[in-house]
Parts: sequence; structure tokens; C-alpha cells
Amino acid sequence: MDNGRDSLDFITIYCLRLLWDEIYANWEQIAVDAGLTVTEEQTLLAIGFARGSTVTDVAQILQRDKGTISKSVYSLECQGLVTRETGEDRRYSCFNLTEKGEKVRQEVAQKHLSGRGLAFAEGFLKLPEEERHAFTRTAFKLTRHVYGDDYIRFIQQTMNLPKDTSDLINQLLEETEK
Repeated sequence: MDNGRDSLDFITIYCLRLLWDEIYANWEQIAVDAGLTVTEEQTLLAIGFARGSTVTDVAQILQRDKGTISKSVYSLECQGLVTRETGEDRRYSCFNLTEKGEKVRQEVAQKHLSGRGLAFAEGFLKLPEEERHAFTRTAFKLTRHVYGDDYIRFIQQTMNLPKDTSDLINQLLEETEK
């Protein structure tokens, strides 16, 4: 590395990889504690936010292939966490959480939000509000760059997001104009 920019980029990428390892390990532990795989947990969370969604919707939300999501939905269905309803077009089914599924979704979401025992989440929650917002803005800007505005709009339209979350996305869209 022959300049400061190379060093900055290397340290950023290395830190992100280390943080991802921590985030994934904790995500996996929360999923296992709930009797799920990481993909099943993410699918459960996505269906919880995008009620009445199809396999295609969930695959697009999670940026995963439809085959993986289909297997995950089937497993959640077998566990009594998700119900399948035939849509207007009989080739497609819509999925919703059962009462048991909603309870599991709330439990895992609370564990993610609390940050207890999760080094990354604990560290993030200890940052001053302005640093958390700056980090979120940067992560959002990168996500927007990688997946595009169509993905962001799809999430806003598909997901049953709380108003404050939708408002924050709109604010971030304004702040991160290309």
C-alpha cells in the first residue's frame, strides 16, 4: 500500500469483514435458539413485515434465490409458523404468519433490537445518536448503490413498515441523493 487512500480502503474492508463475522455469528445464534436456520429466521421476519407476500416477494426482499426461499417457507409451514393461501392466480401462494409464527418473530426481533450479548449491536447502541445516524446513512447509501432505487422503492411498497421506519427511509433517500 503506497498511499493513505489504499490504507483507508483496506482497513474499511477488513473491519467490515470482521463486523460481518460477528453479526452473522450472533444472527445464527438467535436463529438456532429459536429452532430455525438463519434463512428461515430472515424469511419469517420478511413475511412478518410483508404480510401476504409471495415467495418471489420474499426472495426479492432478502436478495436470495426463489428456490432457497421456497424451501425455507415450506420448513416454516411445517413448523406451524406460516400459513399458505392460494392467490388470485392459482400458480402463486401468499404467506402469512400464524399466531405462533408472530410470537417467534417478535421474540427474535426483540433479541436483535436489544443487543444483549451481541458485541456489534451493543457497540452500535453505545455510539452517540449522530454517529449511529451517520453509519446508517453510509450503509443505506452503499445499499442504494449496490441494489438501486428500484429495490428501495420495492421495500417501501411491499413491506408493512412502521411509519417512523418509512419516514426514516424517505429522509435517507433525500440525504443520499446520487
